[in-house]
Amino acid sequence: MWLAQIDLNMIRNRFLIIMVALFFVSCSGDSPYYFYSPDKSQCFTIKTNKHIRYIINGYHKSIPKTNFVKLDLSKVDRGAGDQIVGRWNRNGFNWVIVMDKVVVLENTLDSSKFQFLSQFPLDDQGIPTLKDYICKDCFSISLEYGNLTRIEGSLVN
Repeated sequence: MWLAQIDLNMIRNRFLIIMVALFFVSCSGDSPYYFYSPDKSQCFTIKTNKHIRYIINGYHKSIPKTNFVKLDLSKVDRGAGDQIVGRWNRNGFNWVIVMDKVVVLENTLDSSKFQFLSQFPLDDQGIPTLKDYICKDCFSISLEYGNLTRIEGSLVN
């Protein structure tokens, strides 16, 4: 009887260790997301690790040496205010991406092809507005605590 209890306790402990390990691996939130234009001619990658986010031109599983913007998300409400909006082929750029209240730590994007803006545009009264990002070539991405919760507009994921 005593031997059977030891085996049961040992199994229970191993199960708990495996469950805790799986929890931390599955909640790391650092898996990249890939987004494509409707015709799939353009792509960008979003990779978030804790309070740092990379928006990278093209499909990348890891952070390249160039062609990305590195953001500090520490002032962003990661539950309710973590939204990215953008537009394909605007004003001569392949894409324009906007994210409000982020600090740009590094920007190595080709500024003749890609534009990143760190605050939403303001209307005539100084209120943030997304009216320029409601069109057939526009998109909106919502994340909650690093996990994708909603995609709208001209994106293929």
